[in-house]
Amino acid sequence: MEAVELVSLSSTGDAARLVMRRPPLNFLNLDLLKRFEQHLNSFGDDPACRALVVASEMPAFCAGLEMAEQTREGIFLLLEQFHNVVRTLSEFPRPTIALVRGMALGAGNELAACCDFVYASEAASFGQPEVKIGTIPSVGHILLPLLVGSRRASELILTGSIISAGEAAAMGLVTRLVPDDQLDKAAEDTINLFQGLSKPVVALALQGVRDLRNREIEGRLRQAESVYLNQLMDLKDTAEGIRAFLEKRTPRWKDH
Repeated sequence: MEAVELVSLSSTGDAARLVMRRPPLNFLNLDLLKRFEQHLNSFGDDPACRALVVASEMPAFCAGLEMAEQTREGIFLLLEQFHNVVRTLSEFPRPTIALVRGMALGAGNELAACCDFVYASEAASFGQPEVKIGTIPSVGHILLPLLVGSRRASELILTGSIISAGEAAAMGLVTRLVPDDQLDKAAEDTINLFQGLSKPVVALALQGVRDLRNREIEGRLRQAESVYLNQLMDLKDTAEGIRAFLEKRTPRWKDH
């Protein structure tokens, strides 16, 4: 029953809506990610749908991958499933719109970055804080340079800084800042713009604007998995960082 409730997919008018709801902060565990991918694949190519909205019912959009599942035994399945979601969302046959309230951190920031539009409330925050807990992004290094340039991507990834929605919008990570109570309307307004357009023409335009991003994703995800599994997970500091996060304490780094 839990897996069914973690993510829901519904259709309303011209849009499909995928909503995450794993309390308290939508940490992405294996069950949620499997359900996410199943919903995306179940859509097929629904002719009535003009866009997909990705949203959350929690206080956060998504705070990242579930740390408790980042063990030697579990990390391969978790990472592989997250990358399956990244591929499927990036190739979704309609424009995608992320609605971000609260935190979009780590894998949550990467999920938003996979979408064609990102609308954020003025109180939202974004970042790739993995380095602070002894891990690294598995997708951010692929997506962020394309969105914000290599300098800003390096700053986000190497420092683990968390930035405001205003900063994210200024650097190009967010399409538009919207008052919190207007986020859903912003998505509806965008979907309405598609109503008078030819679906096959929009599909071709979508293919064009996504081309570089999707080629980068497909070409580099396996390499990212190899680094994560064969180098990162061998570090004592990674195990210590994950343990410290779960124990709510400051890491005591061991590697030099």
